[in-house]
Amino acid sequence: MCGVLGSGGGRRARCFGRWIKGFAADDRGVAAILTAAFGLAAIASLAIGVDVARVFVERRRAQSAVDLAAISAAQNLGKAEKAARATLAANGLTPQSLAVTLGNYTPDSRLAPEGRFRANATPINAAKVDLGVNAPLFFGRAISKTPALRVKASGLAVSTQYASFTIGSRLAALNGGVANALLSALAGGSVSLSVMDYSALASAKVDLLTFLDALAVRTGATAGSYDKVLAANATISQIAGALADVGGGGATTKATLARLASAKLSNVVKLNQLASLGPLGTLSVGSSATAGLSTSVSLLDIFTTSAQIANGTNAINLDLGLQAPGLLGLTASIVTGERPQSSPWLSVGQNDVTVSTAQTRLRLIAQVGGGILGAAVRLPIAIDIASGKARLSAVSCGLTPAADASATLNVTPSVADLWIGEPTSLANWNALKPPAIGEATLVNALLVTITGSAHVAATNLNETAVPFDAAAIAAQTVKSVKTTDIAKSTLSSLIAGLDPKVKFLGIGLSPLGSESAVKTLLKGLLAPVAGLVDPVLNTLLETLGVSIGQADVQVRGVRCDGAALAG
Repeated sequence: MCGVLGSGGGRRARCFGRWIKGFAADDRGVAAILTAAFGLAAIASLAIGVDVARVFVERRRAQSAVDLAAISAAQNLGKAEKAARATLAANGLTPQSLAVTLGNYTPDSRLAPEGRFRANATPINAAKVDLGVNAPLFFGRAISKTPALRVKASGLAVSTQYASFTIGSRLAALNGGVANALLSALAGGSVSLSVMDYSALASAKVDLLTFLDALAVRTGATAGSYDKVLAANATISQIAGALADVGGGGATTKATLARLASAKLSNVVKLNQLASLGPLGTLSVGSSATAGLSTSVSLLDIFTTSAQIANGTNAINLDLGLQAPGLLGLTASIVTGERPQSSPWLSVGQNDVTVSTAQTRLRLIAQVGGGILGAAVRLPIAIDIASGKARLSAVSCGLTPAADASATLNVTPSVADLWIGEPTSLANWNALKPPAIGEATLVNALLVTITGSAHVAATNLNETAVPFDAAAIAAQTVKSVKTTDIAKSTLSSLIAGLDPKVKFLGIGLSPLGSESAVKTLLKGLLAPVAGLVDPVLNTLLETLGVSIGQADVQVRGVRCDGAALAG
């Protein structure tokens, strides 16, 4: 009525004000309004809660699935992505995005967690799986216009399937005289063992970690990991003493090793060239019982390999005349190089870990009696043997590892060259630089001079896959890989290929039969030489763990834990 009767603007304003005050004072229906407002808010909160819970559940489901996928990928590094997808599918998960990255994981507590995995680094032992899945939204799509929210999860797993293996693990020929002469020079002291002693050392076995436990005591490196022990040096006598502390084989073996330990064999071994323990290297000294991997090796293998490493690149000169009956004399000069870095004699690890032999060079000079015109025949032989290499290419463990575990080594045998001839530079020859071989003077008599040269090679640059099944691993079987043309690489074929040049008083003989007769006589004298030199040469090479155009490999053990999550 105020609005009807009022005629002025001021009166209308006063009338409207009284109406507002009356409306504000009227609390009828407030409960219904508040209930509607809070109800709407509760419904919105419930909707958000449902969607958040859904996303959280999908996130946990995705993380569980990606962890399993990472473990599966780490167990099957050769087909990691296929294994990861199969695991995700088995768990009912369809990824919108998936990335499988292989690399190397280092379990080093000194590194930050994010720095322990290096993508694409070798040796590859781990798999990282990054996953993206869609978590559907029930109510949020009305606000965001998005039917799903992308959820990401990541898992990292490291393979714990690895093997221990060696190269050049052929036992030295049980020839005391040759082996004693060589080992004495390598070790820096007197080694005098009988064939029975060598046989006892060859048959006795020791676990490498147990040996390192004992060696750590003798070198004072007991506080730390096995890697720290291997980073140090030890003398040959200390190594013999440690073998005596733990080695089996009975009283004869212990007495032999005790004699070697007291013989003051002073040459020093770089232990990191003897072994690389890979994931076992971080274990504390004294943990050999919990390593879970066999690293059984013969005492003779450890001793001879250590002696070779201790000598380094020093040239060894040996007089082996007494070891080759039927020759007037036989001398040998041997030079060995260091093994390639991170490629020792024994390694423990996953795929792509390698071991190698050292480059070896020999000069043999044989002298043959019953010569030509009263002069003995001198036969200089030069042999250059490059490094052989073995790479762990696969480790497989089935449901019963003791019966179906297996490992495969890809082996490249040594490339070898054999000459009859003389190095044009002994400095280059002793420094293991590329050799240059010239003609040799075979006979230098008053009236006749005979020179000549010959060359054969054993070449095989391709890897050969060498499988080891559980039985071969348990039996410590040694398998050999030869070059494709090893048949040519014998001293017999080298001598047969010799084409001597004969000169009379410094002038080439005329073709009247004299030159032909001298050549026939010379070849008749040299024909038996290969049979006389071969046994001595083989003993020298086998003691050094190498052979002409050949590589000997052995898988010592396989660990089959599978894979584990890492962070």
